[in-house]
Amino acid sequence: MEPIQRRVSSDLEPIMPRYLANRKSDIERLRAALASNMLEDIRALGHTMKGSGTSFGIEDISTFGRAIEQAAKAADTEALRHLIEEFASFIEHLEIIFVDEST
Repeated sequence: MEPIQRRVSSDLEPIMPRYLANRKSDIERLRAALASNMLEDIRALGHTMKGSGTSFGIEDISTFGRAIEQAAKAADTEALRHLIEEFASFIEHLEIIFVDEST
């Protein structure tokens, strides 16, 4: 798979590695919660992702979060399984390009 490039403000460069590491941790937490049928935990993680992605300049994360939250509310475990793996692939192939937005 080709890298998925997203351009974000260079102002976020110091905190982006930690943010992305946290999203990778979310993937493992989502997988574990799904294996244990802990839909409320999945819903809460999706809600957090929904709120944070746009703030970090990666709207895709908010989109995934929104879809995960909705699938958890609907107890659609098959959709959740698909979304979690799709999100994992997105994060694995994500390439951040920092841009100076002051110009």
